[in-house]
Amino acid sequence: MPKIAASEKDAFYEQRRAELADVALRLWAEKGFDGTSVAAIADAAGISKGTFYLYFASKQALLEDVLRRYTLLPSVQAMVESVADHSLEEAVHTFVRHAWRHLNQHRDLVLLTLRELPSHIEQAQEALQHVLVPTNKLIAQYLEDRLGPERAREISMVIAGRGLVGMILMIFVSQEILGAKRFLPVSDDDIAATIAQVFLHGVVGGAQ
Repeated sequence: MPKIAASEKDAFYEQRRAELADVALRLWAEKGFDGTSVAAIADAAGISKGTFYLYFASKQALLEDVLRRYTLLPSVQAMVESVADHSLEEAVHTFVRHAWRHLNQHRDLVLLTLRELPSHIEQAQEALQHVLVPTNKLIAQYLEDRLGPERAREISMVIAGRGLVGMILMIFVSQEILGAKRFLPVSDDDIAATIAQVFLHGVVGGAQ
């Protein structure tokens, strides 16, 4: 029997973990975290329950992997690097468009969060610490670097960054998850452009 290269084993292992993360996220969005057993995840992924534990020590470990893969944090890290040479205006527009696209691609994670948040405050606090706080800090540091320390003394860049992410999340939930777009249709491009403009210049802007 020919030997399998270590790199191929690693690639297969990572691929299987990614497949399990995709399956679990879909099931959790439909049935809830507590309502979905490890056996159900394994069955939907076409493996045995015992095989599941070769990839994840527990359902909680799988949840942590899902959060690592699909939250905004990796996207924000990549985005901050990619817009280093852009103006603040361009950077904010780029970020909002990217974040909106990311949420559309991973709406099951939004559904899971909405479903589980009320009954899993402890896990939510853990996610806040490991995902939202680093994301918030990255955006806040970027804003302070671009706007300078004097402006940072006037307003909290942490709250400014959280406000930007909060705007995107709340509008996405109302428009895409709760169905507001059926009654008040607005294109994705217009939504992203408006969020960026309101964040940068307010509603009135230069039209006073």
